[in-house]
Amino acid sequence: MHYSNQGIRWIIFACFLFLASLAGYVYYVYSHTYNDIMQDVDARLLNAAQSVKFILGEDYHNNIAGPEHIDEQAYLLKSKQLSEFATRLELEYVYAMISEGDQVYFSASSYTNDDVKNNKLTYFYDLYSEATELNKKAFYSTGPVFEHSEDQWGHFRTIFLPFQSDDGRTYLTGADITIKDLNEQLTASVTQAVITACFFFFIATLVGAFYIFILKRNLTRDPATGYANHIALERKLHNSSQLHMQLAIILVSDLEEIISFYGSHIGDTVMHKLLTRLDKLKTSECTLYRLSSNKIALLTSYNNRTECIKQIENLSKNTPILCDPFIYVTLCTGIASGNKTLLIENARIAVEQAKRSREHVVFYSDAMNALKSQYQHNIKIAKDVRDAFNNSQVQAFFQPIVTSDGNDVLMYEGLARIEMNNKLYEPDYFLSVVNRSRMDGQLTRIIFLECVDHFRKTDTCWSMNITAQDMLDPSLAAFFDDELKRYPTPHNITFELIETEAVANFNEVKGFITMVKRHGAKVFIDDFGTGYSNISNILKLEVDGIKIDASLVSQIIKDEEVFLFIQHIASFANKVNLILIAEGVENKLVVDKLAKAGIKYMQGYYFAEPAKSLAQQEVPAKAS
Repeated sequence: MHYSNQGIRWIIFACFLFLASLAGYVYYVYSHTYNDIMQDVDARLLNAAQSVKFILGEDYHNNIAGPEHIDEQAYLLKSKQLSEFATRLELEYVYAMISEGDQVYFSASSYTNDDVKNNKLTYFYDLYSEATELNKKAFYSTGPVFEHSEDQWGHFRTIFLPFQSDDGRTYLTGADITIKDLNEQLTASVTQAVITACFFFFIATLVGAFYIFILKRNLTRDPATGYANHIALERKLHNSSQLHMQLAIILVSDLEEIISFYGSHIGDTVMHKLLTRLDKLKTSECTLYRLSSNKIALLTSYNNRTECIKQIENLSKNTPILCDPFIYVTLCTGIASGNKTLLIENARIAVEQAKRSREHVVFYSDAMNALKSQYQHNIKIAKDVRDAFNNSQVQAFFQPIVTSDGNDVLMYEGLARIEMNNKLYEPDYFLSVVNRSRMDGQLTRIIFLECVDHFRKTDTCWSMNITAQDMLDPSLAAFFDDELKRYPTPHNITFELIETEAVANFNEVKGFITMVKRHGAKVFIDDFGTGYSNISNILKLEVDGIKIDASLVSQIIKDEEVFLFIQHIASFANKVNLILIAEGVENKLVVDKLAKAGIKYMQGYYFAEPAKSLAQQEVPAKAS
């Protein structure tokens, strides 16, 4: 029904658009044709009016004293000449006029055949009682005067052209053309315009319909295999009269490896062969779709569910899909039955479960609702995080790094927090969503600027975490470069880089470190002990300090090897002049053990929790 109503709306809109365009086109043609015709008519009338003077002669209007100015035979000869002239130019009348007082008289006039038959010829000095005001004013004009007029002879377009006789008297020469001819030309032009517009609209509609058909076909077809795609599947489910159906999604687990080894062309060929093989096995009630590069869907009715399973089981695992090159594929299938609106989502969950458990076929069940709930939870978190960024709910909290006795502060670390709905969320809640949404750079900018705003007018040292993704972003590197130039004491700033990311992106990280150290800022390696744990790699980066990961620190009491390792690192760091910090310190036993291992600086909840401002910290805010 939704698509039906939408289609009707589009048809109504198209008709309205056509009628509006047609009206505009007809108006344009009418105006253009009218102007062209009127220009041609006015030129003909002007030529005719000028010619009347020469047909009558230069002295024709000299010394006119009354009706006896010219005898009847001479007048009729002039009238005949004017009539023949009017006929050649396809004009109704040509004539000349004089005025006496408020009266206008004909001094010469052509005639028509009807005038002869009806004995209605105009003679010299006949009164023109239908003379208009414009006609009378034309005797005082200095140029041609045009008029639409209607009198006993018809409806005309008229010209009056003033001249002066040798005795100083003003007379008019004129010409009339019937408006009926003009209207006929305009009607013909408008009719032609309507026919032309309708023809082109028909052609455009035909081409548009063909284009839409091709476009819809291309949108609903996989270009590599020619089979229907995910759009066609969604449309099929939406339009189906069956409320309950079954959908199987088949995943080619090793297709990415095939493509990376042989290329995308071979990958498409593999999928085409697989689709063709399934097409031969399926019944007429089943429909095949290529959902994505490595997924195929098989849709069937709810009453024909066993056929779908048989077709999937009949796919021989021991027969190669291609023989040149020789390729086998590994398949896993997720099958969902029931309400058609939930089929795609449930089948995808089932196939993901099949992939994880390495099973050939997995049926969706209520036991998988927890996984669906997790997806929905992730969507909610993503929305919450996006809203938090938009509503300025991302904040920096500060935790001190102190000496082992807790008396002196080396620096404060700025840590990201989100405060919304009267709750405070730590990075464990939102960081994965931030990373997946590629909002790392935005988060880094916010925390950096909050730290700058908090510490700019102090001499307090502070630090913050940045990721490899941050350092690989040229715009973010330029941001730090500009901000460090403006910060009054950049030597008080420390950037903390995660060890594994720093070593994995060595060259890029080295360039970033060089840039920030050029401004006087410091660089520490964070989470040391969780990754490569190779001190030689750390030394090559020319960092200023190391932070031992909390997971390693928590084992120092129970594991003697961990104690010896930290003791060794502390001794080495002291020799090469590296600042060493233990993070995640939770109790006094750990503090004492770390101090025994030679660790001077520590960070953790034992000393202080992260807080919005330094005033909330229980340790002294003393700069190093």
